[in-house]
Amino acid sequence: MKEKSSLLHRNVLGGLGMLLPVISIIGGLFVRNKPESWWYSISVTYYITPALAVILGSCALFLLCYRSYETIDTVINVLSGIFAIIVVLFPCANPYGHEYVGFFQIPVKVSDVIHTVSAVFLFLLLAYNIGWLFTRGTNKLNNLIYRICSYSMFGIMTVSGILSIAACFGLNYPRWIVMIGESILLLLFGFAWLVKGQLFNFSKSES
Repeated sequence: MKEKSSLLHRNVLGGLGMLLPVISIIGGLFVRNKPESWWYSISVTYYITPALAVILGSCALFLLCYRSYETIDTVINVLSGIFAIIVVLFPCANPYGHEYVGFFQIPVKVSDVIHTVSAVFLFLLLAYNIGWLFTRGTNKLNNLIYRICSYSMFGIMTVSGILSIAACFGLNYPRWIVMIGESILLLLFGFAWLVKGQLFNFSKSES
């Protein structure tokens, strides 16, 4: 029973991760009188649809409640959950020009910094978990999938970081690239967890 519960936990978490970009984008399409920049980032959809707060908040709870036989797994997941909650509580810069935002109504520039730093740490932890902790099993195909997902996540984050730095020096690039990158990150994260939960059953046993 405990094993079935653990698998369900993993599958729900993976499903939520894959649903987040889909629901955020589809939900935004049906909102009227939305700002042009709504599709620059999934984070910006926070201001026009509840998808980010609800789904990422749910992911945070599942991460906080996830327990493993190894202490390092629990620590990484709890930290991921904490950073996910911070991302929700401290939204990014808003497209409406509000000076104070988020649950605590702090200055938008401060909230944006907290949001961005927390999101970076969140994705780093998620990628590390998938690429280094998930791969301790003996199934070679599953481990290959985990490494592909993890390394791809690190690659996307590296490119995003380079673009952000280049933008500070005047580089202009299509802002929707950020939305695409975030969506792929979440899809990779969700897929890896679904494999771990054996919804996509590439092995008969997975710990």
